[in-house]
Amino acid sequence: MGSVPIVDADAPGTAAAGREAGSGPTVLPGPRAPRQAPDGDPPESPVGDADVATVPVTADTATTTTDTASTATDTASTADTASTAVPPANAADTGSTAVPATAPTAAGTATAAVPATVPTTTPAPPPPAPATTPTTTPPPAAPSGGAAPGDRAPVDRRRRVGRVERLGRAAGAWIVPQVPRLLVAAVAVAVAVGAVMRFATPSHLWLDESLTVAIASRPVPDLLHALRHDGSPPLYYLLLHGWISVFGDGDIAVRALSGVLSLLTLPLAWLAGRRVGRIAFAAGNGERDAPRWVGVATLLMFACSPYAIRYGSETRMYSLVVLLVLVFGFAAVRALERSTLPRLATLTLATAALVYTHYWTFLVIFTVAAFLLVQAHRRPHYRRVTLRAFAAMAASAALFAPWMPSFLFQMLHTGTPWAPKVQAQVLLDTVFDWAGPQSTGALLGVVLLGGALIGLTARPVGRRELAVRVTGRVPGRYLAAIWLLPLVLAYFVNMFGGSAYAERYTGIALPACLLLASLGIAQLPGTRVRAIVLVVAVFSGLVGGWQLARTERTQAGEIAGRIGALARPGDVVAFCPDQLGPAVHRALVRHGPLTVREIVYADNTGPALVDWVDYADRMQRANGTTFAAEVNELAGPDHAVLLVRADGYRFLEGACAVLSDQLATLRDRTVQVERRNLYEGASLERFSTLR
Repeated sequence: MGSVPIVDADAPGTAAAGREAGSGPTVLPGPRAPRQAPDGDPPESPVGDADVATVPVTADTATTTTDTASTATDTASTADTASTAVPPANAADTGSTAVPATAPTAAGTATAAVPATVPTTTPAPPPPAPATTPTTTPPPAAPSGGAAPGDRAPVDRRRRVGRVERLGRAAGAWIVPQVPRLLVAAVAVAVAVGAVMRFATPSHLWLDESLTVAIASRPVPDLLHALRHDGSPPLYYLLLHGWISVFGDGDIAVRALSGVLSLLTLPLAWLAGRRVGRIAFAAGNGERDAPRWVGVATLLMFACSPYAIRYGSETRMYSLVVLLVLVFGFAAVRALERSTLPRLATLTLATAALVYTHYWTFLVIFTVAAFLLVQAHRRPHYRRVTLRAFAAMAASAALFAPWMPSFLFQMLHTGTPWAPKVQAQVLLDTVFDWAGPQSTGALLGVVLLGGALIGLTARPVGRRELAVRVTGRVPGRYLAAIWLLPLVLAYFVNMFGGSAYAERYTGIALPACLLLASLGIAQLPGTRVRAIVLVVAVFSGLVGGWQLARTERTQAGEIAGRIGALARPGDVVAFCPDQLGPAVHRALVRHGPLTVREIVYADNTGPALVDWVDYADRMQRANGTTFAAEVNELAGPDHAVLLVRADGYRFLEGACAVLSDQLATLRDRTVQVERRNLYEGASLERFSTLR
């Protein structure tokens, strides 16, 4: 009696094929284990990778019938028929022989290489040639319209397909490990593009920028005095003063400070996003990878934010405001985690830095202070920590005390007389203003609002669902409060206090909004969905940021160039209103030696600055006819008058038109530069000499 290993019966169709063919041997599944050879020989290793089992057979078994067409693809593709060579089952059988086996079935002939082992008890000479039982196998019928059996086209086709599959597997084996690197590279490229845009503005400096540089270029005592008439706190101006002393006062140089400050927000934004993600995960409102996703999303949102790009390329304090809001947030959270003296001192310094940068930051400070008081009341066990943080913020008043007299003077006499009243919808409009121009910002605005809503109310459940709680979740509701409450307060101050509500001031709330939207993106179910939303946000933000960075903001350069071509020494350049003076004056000075005389409407401060003290009263008392006579007398009969004019400014309704018409009654008027629809557009009119 011998034994023959056969293939695993788990292969489809094996047992059924054997029964249909009427074969005697029973097909049994067997483990893939080595067989112990007789007489203490070492175990025999299994042949190949096939799972085998050993069953006894009798000597009169002539053939082994097994259908293994589905288990040996390579063999099936190279042999259609085969003969089965079975050694006689007698005592003289020695060794083991691997032989191919065939099994006729109802469907045709299926072949497989079946290892056959015959145990031997004693060493013997090589066995005689095995008896071969010929098997007659009818050739497979060629399918209708198919290739003949000898045609190699199907084989070649399979080989080509196999080659493509192997190449695809090889490419996939390379790409999959590279995915983290590719993602890092994509994020780095997006951040780099956003960073470059902050330094790619070709426009001349407009009013606010020109005023800022004019004030910052003065000695520090004169700088502080000029700020009393400007209405701004001094921190950014002092920083710019030091910057100019090192890098000069060129357009690119003075704007670079804001660009650098904007870039400094990026690592802080990433760290803030990771912290928000950890808080969400700890509260059960985020997945384990939430810190990574929120961190990356926040980094991309800040890097590609049209608002951040726009004001990262402007010589104003708004980039510093965004940076300090993030610093203030970190300081507050760390002080609440552990109220040590260094952390409380950091919170005091951060609070003072905010109020020394822009007065709108008071709104954020009030919001956080109110939150601390509420927490102290509602959570007695947390009262000591929250009250210490509140006291640290209040201590910043001592640092602000030296500036308090100037602050009170500004509150009484300066303000923003140019600002109109706003409607309640401005709260929604603010988000779309952050998102950039209407042509591209609508998409990013939807992402911001949708992400913020998800971050506020939802958490992921599984891979495809979100659980929504309308009352909000931690930390989403805290971020929503820091985002919305300062803007609501600003709206009421505008309505009842007369202070301006301007899009550029709202940077105080931008970090909280971007963090909340990033949290919402990280809550979306599925990596692919998150990636798609981020790609949309990044693309929309970069396109909008590019438009804002490359857009001409003022006609000052164009007008200054035209004045330089037309004016003769001694000609008079008049500005109406005075707010057009700083930008054009700066452009004239940088264009070449100044040979003209300059005068501004209803103001004796000169064209480089604007005196905002009691501005509305002075403009309403001014008279266009009187000023026209003053300009005409200054020019005299031998010199021309060049009027830089723009209508529509608040408190000057019709005054500049009256001035132009009065001069036209005395001199011939020609329009040299038409006003364009820019952020700060103006026209240039020339009034000839009297001779």
